[in-house]
Amino acid sequence: MTSLADYYERRAPDYDAVYAKPERQADLGRLQALLPPLFADRSVLEVAAGTGYWTQFIAPVAREVYATDYNAAPLAIARSRSYPRGNVRFGRADAFALSGSFDAAFVGFWWSHMMRADVDRFLAGLCSCLRPGSVAAIVDNRYVEGSNYPITRTDNSGNTYQQRSLPDGSTYEVLKNFPTAAELVAIASRHGSGADVVELDYYWMLTLTT
Repeated sequence: MTSLADYYERRAPDYDAVYAKPERQADLGRLQALLPPLFADRSVLEVAAGTGYWTQFIAPVAREVYATDYNAAPLAIARSRSYPRGNVRFGRADAFALSGSFDAAFVGFWWSHMMRADVDRFLAGLCSCLRPGSVAAIVDNRYVEGSNYPITRTDNSGNTYQQRSLPDGSTYEVLKNFPTAAELVAIASRHGSGADVVELDYYWMLTLTT
């Protein structure tokens, strides 16, 4: 298991605390309103579903959701949530080895954990699972001083890293990239059409059509 995967496996019980930050509530409300209409009556592949925080907003409108994550611990939390329509299934999956056929995708807070050199490979694999005319929505963090962990290292390829600690005292160097809107559109345009970025104070949302 990689260090990043180990970090998120061990962080699972405390992960949703990040959504309780007072300064982020307005942005979270915006995202909770913006995302569901994109997935109405669609078959949705969710990548890096984690604890299912975002699954709970997508499932009420989607035809079905296949929520995937590399780690078992956060998926166990996701499975414990209530999905009244019974239209969510779960599976462990490597984000770089996706399979299936869907007409929508949601990727939450995974882009920032990819090496910059791997983003095109990920998008190519994601789009290979989407039928023509599908919509993909990708959400991640913007860097805001004082709200995010500080950047502690930048490598020769421009990837940035943070030092993080867990309640048990263990520490990890975590890859966390913060692309600009222009970078997002340029990359997404190589894999689909109509690439568009909504920038909020703390988050960004990229959408494209395959």
